[in-house]
Amino acid sequence: MKLSALSLTLSALLLAACSGSDSPETIPPANESNSSSSSSSSSSSSSSSSSSSSSSSGGDAEMLSQNGNPIYGELDNYKSWISSDLEADKTLADNMITWQMDHGGFYKYGKDKYTSPWDGTSERSGWTGEDGVELGTIDNDATVTELLFLADVYQRSSDTKYREAAHNALEFLLTMQYESGGWPQVYPERTGTTYSNYVTFNDGAMARVLILLDRAVRQEAPLDGDLFSDEQRTQMAAAIDKGVDFILNAQIVQADAKTVWCAQHDPETYEPRPARSYELASKSGKESMLVTAFLMSRPQTDEVEAAVRAALTWYRSPVVQEADTAYIKRSSSSDDDSYNPIQEKEGSTMWYRFYDLQQDVGFFSGRDGIKQYDIMAIEAERRYGYEWGGNYGSKLIDYADSVGYH
Repeated sequence: MKLSALSLTLSALLLAACSGSDSPETIPPANESNSSSSSSSSSSSSSSSSSSSSSSSGGDAEMLSQNGNPIYGELDNYKSWISSDLEADKTLADNMITWQMDHGGFYKYGKDKYTSPWDGTSERSGWTGEDGVELGTIDNDATVTELLFLADVYQRSSDTKYREAAHNALEFLLTMQYESGGWPQVYPERTGTTYSNYVTFNDGAMARVLILLDRAVRQEAPLDGDLFSDEQRTQMAAAIDKGVDFILNAQIVQADAKTVWCAQHDPETYEPRPARSYELASKSGKESMLVTAFLMSRPQTDEVEAAVRAALTWYRSPVVQEADTAYIKRSSSSDDDSYNPIQEKEGSTMWYRFYDLQQDVGFFSGRDGIKQYDIMAIEAERRYGYEWGGNYGSKLIDYADSVGYH
């Protein structure tokens, strides 16, 4: 991975700042959830790409208290893979390593795939790229979760084969990052025009990579000790800087005001992009929450603070919020196709998953790709087989209020 001299210098400064003792005002206490034992008016502000090149390094910029930041706990999936039996965990890790592809990545099979080793012939990924190469992914917590589990087993066993596998997974994550700073869903590229090659905030994918790298730079368990070298932590710090720059440049502008982000963005133009037929380009009420929360874990430079405050203004807007409303999924045992999951609920606030790029109106879409403004107008399979709303902004706003970002 090529790094500019400027990025290396900035990253080294960040690394030096992070390697000392952590203040409780910037890092939650060890007993909290980040412990190991979690087009015109709608175009993104790509014109500012040159102005934010050092925005995330911080210098003397303020760090917000992290108590209550929604990013903590986002990496905790790996903990459910850990048992009280180290030998059983080593067997799981041994099997996992056989499923790791040559580029270091994993597919999104989940823990059950690792109950047995790879047989040497089965597909190790559900996706392939040019010349049939198998693709790794960060979708559904993949690769991030495996890296954390391998790191945990290494810390408990001191067996360097687990550290080496974690290094390979890290190299995969660093290599797949675009020069513009974003992470795609898969690496190497899928062939043809596909949303998988866009930068993806979908389901928190890119945010979780950034949270992982930040924890590794800070040497938070299980990413501490001699798991990674100083050189690797410097590379990770530089990758974080570039990732933050991408986020700042991709923030969607509506009527000359910054708002939030789409679930996918073009890696070169920063423009919002669609994914599957029912996932149209939009302002995302769900995905933007974790992006904003991650920015609030960074030094609050002028650029970062402006982006955060703009996103919070959007989340707090009465036009965006559905007051006294909740999104309540239909029971999996129900076949009532007249059920409307958007319901009145006093005291609850709902945000839509997708909003128009040019106005703050929530919408839905079926597999036909036709935008609808009534959830009952899309087919039942998509109406009940997808998450169209939630209380996405509640924790973010509570956290923002607690640190004085009113």
